[in-house]
Order: sequence, then structure tokens, then C-alpha cells
Amino acid sequence: MKKTYLFGGLTVVLFGVVGYYVLGRKADVEVVPVAGVQRVVMVARGDLDLTVSANGVVQPINKVEVRSKASGQILELNAEEGSNVRKGDLLVALDQTTTKNDYEQSKADLASAQQQLSQAENAARRSQQLYEKKLISDQDLDQSKLDLVRAQSQLVRANAALSSADDRLRDTRILAPINGLILSRSVDLGQIIASAVSNVGGGTILATVADMDEVYVLTNVDEVDIGKVAIGQRAKVVADAFSEDSFNGEIVRIAPLGKTQQNVTTFSVVIVVKNIAGKLKAGMSASVDIEIFRRQNVVLVPNEALKDPRSEQGRALLASFKLDRDSVGGKGQNRKELMGEGGGKKGTKQEKELSLEEMRRVMENGSPAERDKMREQMRVRVEKMSPEERQKMFAQVQQRMSNPGQGGMPGGGIPPGGGGMMMFGGGPGGIGEQGGEGTLRRRRQSQLSDAKEVKERIVLVKQGDQFIPRLVKIGASNFDHAEVLEGLKEGDTIQFTMISRAKIAAEQMNERMRSMQGLGGMSGGGPPPGR
Repeated sequence: MKKTYLFGGLTVVLFGVVGYYVLGRKADVEVVPVAGVQRVVMVARGDLDLTVSANGVVQPINKVEVRSKASGQILELNAEEGSNVRKGDLLVALDQTTTKNDYEQSKADLASAQQQLSQAENAARRSQQLYEKKLISDQDLDQSKLDLVRAQSQLVRANAALSSADDRLRDTRILAPINGLILSRSVDLGQIIASAVSNVGGGTILATVADMDEVYVLTNVDEVDIGKVAIGQRAKVVADAFSEDSFNGEIVRIAPLGKTQQNVTTFSVVIVVKNIAGKLKAGMSASVDIEIFRRQNVVLVPNEALKDPRSEQGRALLASFKLDRDSVGGKGQNRKELMGEGGGKKGTKQEKELSLEEMRRVMENGSPAERDKMREQMRVRVEKMSPEERQKMFAQVQQRMSNPGQGGMPGGGIPPGGGGMMMFGGGPGGIGEQGGEGTLRRRRQSQLSDAKEVKERIVLVKQGDQFIPRLVKIGASNFDHAEVLEGLKEGDTIQFTMISRAKIAAEQMNERMRSMQGLGGMSGGGPPPGR
């Protein structure tokens, strides 16, 4: 059984190499015709902005729920929703009958305690004088001192009772805790409210006050873009209610823990925004553009003019035109070097176009070092493929494996262990990645390109009376333009075809449908065979 699984896994790898050679040896690449308009433009300088977009919600920075420490009936109510208040303004006044009576009684008790203390002090002084004349005993002197201490303690208790009564009396007048805007009011005139101190439920919420001079915009950024977001970056906020106005903000906090919903992980990002003219209101929806960086006065080229050398369109350009050998750095480049097919040692057994039987013989009878070397070379070649080529190869391998007559495994499918998946689906830029609970989670693409990544692309540049392909190096890019690092200069004339994105998407869907026709045991949008 172990030998069968090993042979099946080797078969998957071998068919992958065969698929690569079948695709790679096609001299005439078939390009799907797409309707478009030819454009000729001149390379110019400009500003390049890279942003990541997300949706957010406006929230106040400092929001306070106003509650009362006292309980009673509301006799005065000055809190109206939407009104501005200053710290110390009266919001609610409660009935003071009971608390005022307690306060007056505490004042009377304090006056009595003060008088008792004065009397006790006088008695203690006289007792001391009599004791010095030997007219009273030691016991009488001690008793007078005890009466003095009792009077002093009574005065302390009276003062404490008066202070507490004064606090309860002032608690019947609820004042604004901060400068801000009243967001909501939860009570009405004449209503009896519960104390927030003595009530288990926390008492009655009277109103909610928030400082809206500066607000937070809470947004969720996808995990594929969060690595480019940092504290201190600027952001532009546009509220849905004021689509023509934009507000500038700054990132102040990024959540360290992501949230996963429907197999999508996002991270919470907090942006502080100056609320100019008080237009932003709590709970408003807004769109956020986080500025990753801004480059000014750089050479720009439209993305439509850039072709990947490994794509079908790039291959078609190379098959139709002669490559300009003096395009970059004065070094001549042939077609194999541009396509990433040169640079290796020639004549080795693994790089020759081996037949299926020869590859099987190498994998079965070769030494471990030879097998490892062959696997590494196959892995490198697969990584150099474009996503379209890799997807076609995967479909062909699946079709061959499901057909025992073509050397596939009996019964079709992938052997246990997922050897084919590890090679064709798990690498960078592959079809997908293994998700939780055995599901295949498709990898989402980032909205942004890596600002530090340097890529090679082909551009049709005017030279004389004709346009020839030229290899250029580009850096950061957005949805419209890319920064040229090498190969083009300001004033060069380039040609490209404007193609509808909807048309491209339709053609890609048709191509995927054609690729899926050869997958055995697959119908509709189900998982790949063998899963």
C-alpha cells in the first residue's frame, strides 16, 4: 500500500512536469481575441498615490453616560438631544425635599456638638485648676478629660454627617460632566429615577454626552493589506452623508487580534479625525482611504501597457516582434532570458525533454540526491509559470489522473496525503491554500502592490516608424499607473490596447470553464476531485 501511494504521488509530480513542457513548447501562443482600442501615449511624470480602501463608522472619542447618584422625581430637565453643553451646566434637577431636611438637621446637630465641645473644654479647664489646689480627686479630673474627648468626637461626627447631607443635596442637581453634545436623552420631566449608587442595575441613564470636536472612525482592514498599514499614516475620510467633503485623519491604533467572519479575517483600525464644522455625527457610515505612501514627480506608465513576459500576451509579443536587445542597461537579451528559461546548465538529464518512461525511471531508480534535484528543478519551473499556465497544468494533471488508461491512478483522484495539492495549490501565487476543517480557501489578492518589489514587464515602445517590445523594470503601482524604475524615460512613446475589464473577466471565466471540462467527476462549482 505504501509503495502504491508513493508511486501515485510520483505520478502526480511527473504529469505536472509533462504539463509544463506541453505548455512551454508551444511556439505559437493562442491569444484570446478581446475587443479593444489602440492608444498611443507619451510617457510623462506625475504623482503616484498608493491607498487601501475600507468602510468605517464614526464614533465619538469621549462618550459619557450621565446617571444620578440620587433618586427621586425629576422637577427640571434641561437636556435636549442635539444641544451643546458646557461642563457644569445643569441638566436635571430632582426633588430636594427629603435631602434638604436631612441637610438642615445635620446643620443643627453640628451646632449642638460645637456647643457641647465648648462646655466640655471649660469644665476640663476648671477641673485642672481645682486639682492643682488639691480640691478634687484624681477620678474627677479623669472624668472631665473623658467628657472633653466625647465632645470632640461628637463634633467630628456632626461635621461628617453635614458633609454627607450636603453631598446628597448637591447630587439632586445633575450637571454636565464634559463639554460636548447631547447624543441622546432617556428620561422625561416628572419621571422618578433610581440611584446609580444604591441600585443593583446601575441606576437610570439620564442622557449621553460626547465630545465631538474630534471623532474616531472605526474601520476593518483585510488581512492581505494590514501589513502595509502602520500607526501615523494619513487617511482620507468621506462620509456618505457628505460625499463632496473629505476629512483628514491619522491612524492611532491597530488591533493586534483579527476577527474572522465567513472565512475572511479583518483587523480593526482606529483613525482620529478633526470634525470640522461638526458635520460628522456618531454612527455615520464613511469610506476610508489609507495613504500607504505618496511619490511625487516620478515616471509613470499606464498599467494597460504592461505585459507579463510569462503571460500569453507577453509570449505573443515575443513571437510577433523581435526583442530590442539594447532596451535595458545596454545588454542584449534573448527570448529565453526574458521568459526565465535561460541561465541554467544545459545537458543535464533533468532539463532535457525526457519522456514519461524516462522520468519515471529516474524517480524510481535514481539516487535520493537525483530525485531531490529533479523535484527542486520542477518546483522552480512551476513557480515561474503564470497563474493561467499553472491552472491549466493542474487541470491536465487532474484529467490524466482520473483516466487510468493514460497512466493515472485507478479510480482517479489524488492519493492520500495530497501530494498534488502540495505542489500545485500551496505555493505562492497558486490556486489556493488549505483552509480549516479540510476546506479549500481561495487566496484573496491585496489591493496594493508591494512598494519595494521590482517587477519586469514588456512595453511596446516606438523606435523609428515601428513599435517594438522592450523590457522595463517597474516598482510600486496602483490600479491605474506604475512607477518606472528602468527602461523608459520621460517623452518615450508607447502603444497599448485599451480593453474593457468586464470583457477580460468574461474571457477569464470562459477559459476557466474550458479548463474544467477535462476534470473527471466534477460538476458545477464543487471541490476538486479527490477531496
